[in-house]
Amino acid sequence: MTTPDSTIVALLRTGLSTREIRDQTRADYGRIAYIRRRHKIPVPKYRPPTRTIAEGLALHTEHDGDGHLRWTGPMRGRTPMLFAEGERYNARAVVFRRHWNREPTGYIRTTCELGGCIAGAHLADDMARTTGLTAAAAVTHLIQGGASDWEIVRRLGTSTSHISRVRRDLHSKAGRP
Repeated sequence: MTTPDSTIVALLRTGLSTREIRDQTRADYGRIAYIRRRHKIPVPKYRPPTRTIAEGLALHTEHDGDGHLRWTGPMRGRTPMLFAEGERYNARAVVFRRHWNREPTGYIRTTCELGGCIAGAHLADDMARTTGLTAAAAVTHLIQGGASDWEIVRRLGTSTSHISRVRRDLHSKAGRP
């Protein structure tokens, strides 16, 4: 039994591809294309399935004991690549930001011996490697070095409110009000 044109038009207007309509109705590809042209229904753009960053990380990582998180996804050279939300990300940078709550400064390196590990606690940027500091300690180090709040924001990617908290803690430890 032949599928009525009105059914094919309705399916085309919902945004289904020619293949999806063919699978549902068993209509000929040429007939579907003819109906699409006759009714001036544009061909939908290809949209690859998208996932969130969290879904992409869950899909391409596996826990490997002792706090290690091994990357199993696509690589570009030695860089783990995460494709999510229609964008391409360096997976190390994503995990670093989530773990340290700041933007990385310079290159991000793995500090453990396990190849392919991208666990946040096992990642260090230039600031952490050169000073061996946590995020709050890195802010403290820059404050004590005379850096302005805006310079700290630019170098570490932190917020001015975080810098203010660190300054308050420094003042309270020094016995100042």
